[in-house]
Amino acid sequence: MWLRALGLPGILAIAISLLGLSLRIEHALTFDGPKRGADYAANMSGVYWIREHKERFHFHRGINSQVQYYPPLWFAAGAVVMTLTGSERSIAGLAVVGWAIRQILLALMLRRMIPERRWSILAALAINAVLPVSVLTDGKVNPEGLHTSLFTVAVYWLWRMEREATRREGITKISAAVFGVFAGLAMLTKATAAVLPMACVAFVLWRAGRVTRREGLGAAWRRLLVPAVVAGVAWCAVAGWWIGGNVIKYHHPFPHSYNYETTGQPPVVYRRPLGWLLPLEWKDYLKLPVIEDGEHPRPNFWAQSITGTWSDALNRGLCRLPGAEKTSHVWGGQDSVWGGPSVWMTLRCVRVWALLLKIGLGLTLAAFLSTLYTGWRNLRTGGSEGSLVLPIVIALGGFFVMLFALTFPFDGDAVLNARYFLPLSTPIAACLGFGLARLERSRRPFPRILLGATLAAIAAVVILVVDLRWGP
Repeated sequence: MWLRALGLPGILAIAISLLGLSLRIEHALTFDGPKRGADYAANMSGVYWIREHKERFHFHRGINSQVQYYPPLWFAAGAVVMTLTGSERSIAGLAVVGWAIRQILLALMLRRMIPERRWSILAALAINAVLPVSVLTDGKVNPEGLHTSLFTVAVYWLWRMEREATRREGITKISAAVFGVFAGLAMLTKATAAVLPMACVAFVLWRAGRVTRREGLGAAWRRLLVPAVVAGVAWCAVAGWWIGGNVIKYHHPFPHSYNYETTGQPPVVYRRPLGWLLPLEWKDYLKLPVIEDGEHPRPNFWAQSITGTWSDALNRGLCRLPGAEKTSHVWGGQDSVWGGPSVWMTLRCVRVWALLLKIGLGLTLAAFLSTLYTGWRNLRTGGSEGSLVLPIVIALGGFFVMLFALTFPFDGDAVLNARYFLPLSTPIAACLGFGLARLERSRRPFPRILLGATLAAIAAVVILVVDLRWGP
């Protein structure tokens, strides 16, 4: 009976979600540590420091410079997990469990945003389950997984606040407080979470302006501004000690070790700032979606970030396909200008990545247009459809990643990593689902063809990612 109630899209959504969980569990159990571990050694240096000293390292010289400036929550959680299990690898469980929570929250959002549009819900859940950069990162000993999960929980409660704001009673203080707590916890894992209170302020002020014009300032204060203050107090209670301490000691809320270093290198146009605005370097990336160093291919913002989302341009370790022809011209490989451990990839992997990237370009465009449509519908309907906070979070998150890479002082480094966008992946998937629902509602043939093409593209991604991990 319950299978009949779910229907084919619902059954497929559960199956794809279980597949996504299996991919991450397998990766967590089999990744080969420092060789392909996404800064594994650097991250573990912070875990061991907290485990030994029982205090945050906070720019201590004895910690790897890559993580000296990181907030302490993931490292403390990793130290606890390692103490309980005696295994470094078990720390990856933080990311695996976190992804499962993100998938559940995405399903809850979609059920409310686009009820009865089951194929669109399936599409959004499927891409959230098999997005290559997510599968790779959510099985790693790396802060990104926990950060993305806390970030997504905060986004979910901010989205609930948005929905409550349309009611006569306004935003509940409980929702505001929960948002503030999780936004603060996300802040204690990575500075990307700074976009969350900014998005909250932007949305509340916009909504308060509308309420003030219709019903007066008193209504806006009671229904919107008081809950926003509650959220701010909760955020400060959780993360204020970290932010305030940084401002007092380093005169910056989110200090970075590179803030205190310079190289004297002149800016180069493919990176600063023209390279972020123009879609350069696609020919090289489409031919070989693997980055060897900061010059081959050159790290243009759009090319590298999108390539790294759909392939394994920088992190290494997603592909296990055997093959006679191999290359070690990859980031950190022995033939790379950077040297490092012997890391190789089969050319069979590279060919699969090239195909994934071509499919991903179309899905990226669909996600971008859907994000714009989600915000536009919210504005047109006075908040009854779509969402404004999701596009705001996505826009702010993308902007601050661009800003970090733009101000990074080393032009010779490929500083942009697609996993920096991982916290935005679930909000983008929600917007993609909302955009596809517009096609699913239509009775005309062309929108239905577009929907079918998108579902076919996502199915191809599912097949290719499974082949990359478990192929013969």
